[in-house]
Amino acid sequence: MKKRGIARFIAFAVFIACGAYLIFYAYNAKTDSEAAEKRAGTAAAFNSGSGDIKTVTAVDEETGEERLLVVLGQYEKLYEQNKNLAGWIKIKGTNIDYPVMKNINGKGDFYLDHDFNGKEDRNGTLFLDDNCDIVKPTENLIIYGHNMKSGQMFGDLDKYKSEDFFREHPIIQFDTIYETGKYQVMMAFQSHVYEENVIAFKYYQFIDPASEKEFESGINEMKAAALYDTGVTASYGDKLLILSTCDYDEQNGRFVVVCKKLEP
Repeated sequence: MKKRGIARFIAFAVFIACGAYLIFYAYNAKTDSEAAEKRAGTAAAFNSGSGDIKTVTAVDEETGEERLLVVLGQYEKLYEQNKNLAGWIKIKGTNIDYPVMKNINGKGDFYLDHDFNGKEDRNGTLFLDDNCDIVKPTENLIIYGHNMKSGQMFGDLDKYKSEDFFREHPIIQFDTIYETGKYQVMMAFQSHVYEENVIAFKYYQFIDPASEKEFESGINEMKAAALYDTGVTASYGDKLLILSTCDYDEQNGRFVVVCKKLEP
């Protein structure tokens, strides 16, 4: 009798645990579905742009000088909804087709767990490094995003671990709200976030190289870490787009794709 009682208790506990798991799974699925619907609405707003242009007043962060910038028509509606909009990125063969944000009134990591509308969302939103600038453009731009197992955000970025995928998808589209841009994939490599006092090449600080020597040194460091040879290189003065997401092969790991901007 005592053994049957223990067996009943274990069976009941398993039943409760399974029920709790199913509820948790259903909640997460519902949350992801709702988040996906919101993003679909954002994409629809992007696609319904008027095609006209709009001028806005911007302040040069270095000089304080005001000047007029032209916002592309396809981003006009989204920009009116959220002035933190910095641009839009799209990569064929992936789910990556999202707005890119820059938190002009605070830290960019706000978008690690908030959506385009500022609502809490564990998927977050793609965002520019705080030190990057599209008004007075920095030499290089770095975009961060979560590596979601669902494939959302930068969940498909690690497809570039495959050289075959790179060969089929060598071009990435990234527009700022002021100009369209195409970028050629140059390198894909694994890295991680270093302790502050560690002396090493830190790709996430490679935004405004101070000299040609520093630029070439950074390029060589990334080439040495590259998973394969794309045959693409860059010279001092070229603009780079660096895409960064988590990599689960090591603690604080990162997977990085570096692209070179093509001439219009």
